[in-house]
Amino acid sequence: MRILSRYILKESIGPFLFGFSIITLVLIMDFLVDIMNLIISRGVKPLLVLELFALNLAWMLALSVPMAVLVAALMVFGRMASDNEITASRSCGVSFLRLMIPMLGGALILTLAMIWFNDRILPESNHKARMLMTDITRKKPTWSLEENIFLDHFEGYSIRVRTIARKTSEIQDIIIIQTKNSERIITAKRGKMYFGPDGSTLMLELEEGEILEVGDENGQAFTRTDFAKQTISIPDAASEFQRTTESNRGDREMNVSMMIERNKERYQKAADYMSQADSTTRAAVMGLFPANGSTVDDISDSRIRAINKVYGESRKIQAKQTFNARTAKNYLREINSMKVEIHKKFSIPAACIAFVLMGAPLGSIARKGGFTAGIALAIFFFIIYWAFLILGEQLADKGYLPAVWAMWLPNIIVGGAGILLAIAFIRQSAVISLINNIKNLFVRRKRPQ
Repeated sequence: MRILSRYILKESIGPFLFGFSIITLVLIMDFLVDIMNLIISRGVKPLLVLELFALNLAWMLALSVPMAVLVAALMVFGRMASDNEITASRSCGVSFLRLMIPMLGGALILTLAMIWFNDRILPESNHKARMLMTDITRKKPTWSLEENIFLDHFEGYSIRVRTIARKTSEIQDIIIIQTKNSERIITAKRGKMYFGPDGSTLMLELEEGEILEVGDENGQAFTRTDFAKQTISIPDAASEFQRTTESNRGDREMNVSMMIERNKERYQKAADYMSQADSTTRAAVMGLFPANGSTVDDISDSRIRAINKVYGESRKIQAKQTFNARTAKNYLREINSMKVEIHKKFSIPAACIAFVLMGAPLGSIARKGGFTAGIALAIFFFIIYWAFLILGEQLADKGYLPAVWAMWLPNIIVGGAGILLAIAFIRQSAVISLINNIKNLFVRRKRPQ
């Protein structure tokens, strides 16, 4: 039996690596299409592109491994069925379930490894990737002043210079059209260009020029000002890339312990908002009424005015209560979203086991097809699995379905369907084997002596 187990596991390695490579490549191509325009337009250095690519490999790996397990199960059992190895094993007393055990064991090991990966590596990679992507989007496009060309890379400014001395950064015949804060046109015969001490503010020291400024909203009046020297500062003009060292973490950037702690805080805040009642207002209103034995006629006009004032204040408190209820509801929704992410860290790795349960009988029934059929079936069933997962996540976020059912139901459906397919395949094989035995017995009796 050990020989058979080693044989099945050995046969699974090639299809698993093949499926993993193809699926990862598909995810990489989709990722590159999404960010290529951003990278080109921002002038990001190649090392940063490689870092962003490496960080995003984490979520690709989290998806590729379960899909690769499904590919391996489909291809291995499909080939074994095509080569009649399953039939031969059954004739030797080895059940179909026994043939599945080696791959189920391998899937269990991958499940445990991916649970650790999703809890430790994936959140950190997602966090760093998001910060890096945010820094890239904040980065100004690479730029340089070109002679006789208006440069409009700066928000609210358009600049044109006639000549540029690259070594000294001296410029001549300058035109600046400013639309930020106020509309004006600045011209100068010469000047100098450099960055300020912060490294991001562009300083333009202009000489012998004039400022033409719009004086009213209709653009009918103008103010002209001559100057001998004038300094224009343009903030956030540098193209250097600046890294963010720390930021708040989203739900997909935290491990399980972080999310549990966050949920405890959210539970406490939700409880605090829900517990705020208008008991103080009611007590204040009741305190304005006279003591026992007094009648309504004994209430003075001033006390009536006080009661009306308190009731007016109670409306404000009622509005506050509505706000508190909505805030508590938002906290509860965030708590539910955290629960979804916690269960997802376990349910997606556990899909490896569900996919073996599905892939082994399905591959045995489909038999021939090779790599192409294996990849096609894997993608088809993974799309179905992912659709159930997304639907469950949306239902859980809205409170229509508990998080545990939302995240584990796709595994139950896929694994349950696989078990039913396995039972059908075993029964079908048993019926076919019984028919063949009857045929062989009949042929032997008819054989001439």
